[in-house]
Amino acid sequence: MKGRIYCFRPSPVVYGISITGKRCELQCGHCSGKYLSAMDATETPESLMDAFVAAKEAGAKCVLISGGFTREGKLPISEFMEALREGKQKTGLKVEIHAGVISDKELAALGDVGIDALLLDVIGDQETITDYMGGSWHVKDYERILKTAKNWVPILTPHILIGVSNGKIKGEFHAIDMVAEGNIDSLALLTLMDEYGTPRLDEVEKVMQYAKDRVKKASLTLGCMRSRGKERLALEMLAIDMDFDGIANPTKESMEYAKSKGMIPVEIEDCCVFIPK
Repeated sequence: MKGRIYCFRPSPVVYGISITGKRCELQCGHCSGKYLSAMDATETPESLMDAFVAAKEAGAKCVLISGGFTREGKLPISEFMEALREGKQKTGLKVEIHAGVISDKELAALGDVGIDALLLDVIGDQETITDYMGGSWHVKDYERILKTAKNWVPILTPHILIGVSNGKIKGEFHAIDMVAEGNIDSLALLTLMDEYGTPRLDEVEKVMQYAKDRVKKASLTLGCMRSRGKERLALEMLAIDMDFDGIANPTKESMEYAKSKGMIPVEIEDCCVFIPK
């Protein structure tokens, strides 16, 4: 096994912004809105402009636009379009947005704004959406976005959270199938944090291997959200053994392991969405 593996370091160059503050209608068990607390809270177009400026002054080179989702599974972005355009033009920062299952009209608007990347959490099980997340959207909504989003946005990176349904493997394989059949640039795999019941390592390994086997025309990375406990190194070593293209915030130990396998770790200060071509 030889080649490069990209080591992404998003902090402090990626600046997180929540356009809903700490509010989220879904309140999923593995988050309950707590991850929004680490982001700059901007609930108006004016405060979003201020956040762009703050990001630039802090030395960021990219802003991640996110926030709480509605019951329809999307970020309420419509009123922020002009602020996104002006913020990007004023600061020159890259813009990636975690928008959910938005409409084609909203996708076109984001393309017109000039965003650089669209992130999409893909769930392959309807029961997880309806019962666990309390959402009213449908699995088929992902199929539409995965096939059409690049008509308007330059980079599309789906994310799959392994074990999203209370730590159980349910729709992950179907989610990978949808992603493999879509028009995407990369796929990031995530796992639940330890306190929420991450699936057994052997179960996660099966999902990772399935993604490696199915996703042939796009890059594959191990994303930021994953176990921080005893399985962290094991997950990273699995990604290395499977010849993943990159790992977000890898440990020093895993990079030494990559070197022992004949790979060259390449450090990149950026989000793993922006993987070199």
